[in-house]
Amino acid sequence: MNQYDATNVASGVQTDVGLANFLKGTYRYMGMAMSVTAVVAYFVAQGVMSGAIPGSLIWNPVTAIASFLIIVFGFGAVGRKLPSMSKGGVLAFLFGFAAFMGVLMSAYATNAYDPLVVAKIFFMTVAMFGALSLFGYTTNKNLSGVVKYAIAALFGVIAISFVGMFVPALSLFAGGTIGLVLNLVGLGAVSVIAAWETQHLKRVYYAYANDSSMQGKMQAFGAASLLLTFINMFTFLMNIFGGD
Repeated sequence: MNQYDATNVASGVQTDVGLANFLKGTYRYMGMAMSVTAVVAYFVAQGVMSGAIPGSLIWNPVTAIASFLIIVFGFGAVGRKLPSMSKGGVLAFLFGFAAFMGVLMSAYATNAYDPLVVAKIFFMTVAMFGALSLFGYTTNKNLSGVVKYAIAALFGVIAISFVGMFVPALSLFAGGTIGLVLNLVGLGAVSVIAAWETQHLKRVYYAYANDSSMQGKMQAFGAASLLLTFINMFTFLMNIFGGD
């Protein structure tokens, strides 16, 4: 009896170590991708400020809508083809996506934003994202039932933000009560998504416990999803506190 219990305990510890390594690998990829985003954002911003790159080509309604569609369909296409893709192909998607987001995020690296404020909001995002990820890792509550409402709310905010490009009163960047409410709803939605994604990664690890190849691909794909959530969180926090 004691030997049986000891074997189970040892197996559980090994499983926990494997899960920890899986998550560490995922967040390591996310950190690497975030670095790519930051570098691309910096150099694109330098190009815009020097006049070499017209800012109007990046920051306009058509580009915003096209970018949203590219992201949605890109994640969908890769998610469907993931089993047949190589890990190198998924990593190419991750870092290509990171570079693409760097172009879109380049506005925050221009003179239009105070660098100290951007840094403050960035570290605020890191702290908030980390806390939510830890909650998703430790909670016993299944967040799947809640996240579908969070995703619906986020898409609603995004849809309204597109309208706000043509109706300034509904813009996420215009300030005022409507803008604040929209950003708070968006922030709440991505907060739920951030916690759920970590919980989902735990399920992914156990689902592919005997398939190290698929686990490796899911680490890279999961990192891309986490990066998108982090950037959304940062954007909403910038909209709320960036004017301080």
